[in-house]
Amino acid sequence: MPTGLIDTKIKPPVSTGSGSGLGTLATRATGAMTTAAVAGGIRSLEKLSGMRFDPAPSYLFFVELSGVIVGLFTECSGLELSRDTEKVVEGGVNNYVHHLPGRITQSKIKLKRGLSISRALWDWMQQGRYDFDVKRINFSIVQGAPGHNLATAIAGAAGMGLNNPAFTILSKGFGKVKHWDIVNAYPVKWQISDLSASSGNSVVIETLEIIHHGLSLSYEVLTPMSLVAGAADLV
Repeated sequence: MPTGLIDTKIKPPVSTGSGSGLGTLATRATGAMTTAAVAGGIRSLEKLSGMRFDPAPSYLFFVELSGVIVGLFTECSGLELSRDTEKVVEGGVNNYVHHLPGRITQSKIKLKRGLSISRALWDWMQQGRYDFDVKRINFSIVQGAPGHNLATAIAGAAGMGLNNPAFTILSKGFGKVKHWDIVNAYPVKWQISDLSASSGNSVVIETLEIIHHGLSLSYEVLTPMSLVAGAADLV
């Protein structure tokens, strides 16, 4: 058995018996207090910064495709990372199996939009059809939320309360919450939805599947989920 595979500094968990013991009750009580403290801190930070920290809605997003003008997409899926693992069975250890961390893999990103007069997605897919010289680009996916913007931050710093009518006006619109960067991407599949005379008033959907070599989350300044360029991620 190679000695470098197992980290002997990690101590095995100690059994505490049934879940009804004093240790479990204390853990639950601590967790409840921590949750209450975090919630209270978020409310205070909202008042201090003038930003709201509600969960971001899934419908507010846009895609920036470098060099490919495509308009707005109605659906984006495949923002996903997974880590491969290697299973190692150690002789004499019968209560668990070691899982060693491996490489990170990315899923294909699927973008959908209503079919329009633009042929940008089609042309991008056609590049490299005969010589495999595909067009690789970097692009971004930006997640937003209503009321999360710099104007509300300035208003909050000036002492304007959340119930102030002027604050309500300032908080209208789109504010950036998260910004993902996708590297070295190119399309691997183009598709439109089925055409049918019996489909009523449904629109034709154009779909593009993209493969890429990296997904990263940018640090943003003065957004509700990264007020100071990532320092908030430490708490």
